[in-house]
Amino acid sequence: MASVPTRNHQGLVYAVTAIMAVALGYATTSIGIAVSGVLIALLGIPHGSLDLHLMSTRGQRLRELVVYLGCITLVLGSWLLQPTLMLVLFLINSAWHFGDCDVRTTSRLKPLLSLVYGACVLLVFIDLRDPSIGWILQTLLGYHVDASTIPEYGIIRMLASAMVIGIPMIGLQAPYQQTVTRGMLIVAIAMLAPSLIAFTWYFVVMHSWTSMNALRHYIDESHPWSWQKLIRAAAPLSILTFVGIGIGYVVFPDLNILAMLFVALSALTVPHSRLFHRVYVKRS
Repeated sequence: MASVPTRNHQGLVYAVTAIMAVALGYATTSIGIAVSGVLIALLGIPHGSLDLHLMSTRGQRLRELVVYLGCITLVLGSWLLQPTLMLVLFLINSAWHFGDCDVRTTSRLKPLLSLVYGACVLLVFIDLRDPSIGWILQTLLGYHVDASTIPEYGIIRMLASAMVIGIPMIGLQAPYQQTVTRGMLIVAIAMLAPSLIAFTWYFVVMHSWTSMNALRHYIDESHPWSWQKLIRAAAPLSILTFVGIGIGYVVFPDLNILAMLFVALSALTVPHSRLFHRVYVKRS
């Protein structure tokens, strides 16, 4: 049997994992939550743990490291003092970060398009009517978020779905087939799989795995890193993050472990999105 061309590997991974995500939707909610937590821990956290290798020259690394740790401390403190505000800021930063990755246009409007696209991705994947999403938000915020109070919530999500497909095509050179297919796949999984599983699929496969794959070539263009080397490089900060999550779980026993994962991700995302922007700019 002929091997699959390298350029098709990414599409094959997307398709196979998408089928698995839909199938996982038929499992019990507890299994879905457990699988989501494990996948976020095994790939989501490590993809942000490679940030130390994105820092500039040695003379600048100390300064960047101070800024990096300062951002993490500020985010964690904000979760304790103003969880609602921190959640909003986390979602805004995540929206821009997702758009920065997915929107490849060279238009001057890219920052705005990236933010709008990322916000639409979150609207499509995070269905507030899904019980598992409500459970996480209530744990983080301390109160229930009622989607029924949002006028025409279903229509808003449908419009967001159209923008997830359409925005990446703005200013893009033909052919559009791969971009349109990717957008349609994102929307399809968001509609077919439970919200938490669908978001985990996007974050772990389409975002984290794709970003790490790009990073292998960014760090050393002439000799791209192997996945084994990449995993070893991500291990120290990943382990430190897991230790921090464990300490948080002991100090705050009322928080479930999945909520702790999202807090840890939010702490890493603020400095991570700034550093990873270099990869997306160079890849574009």
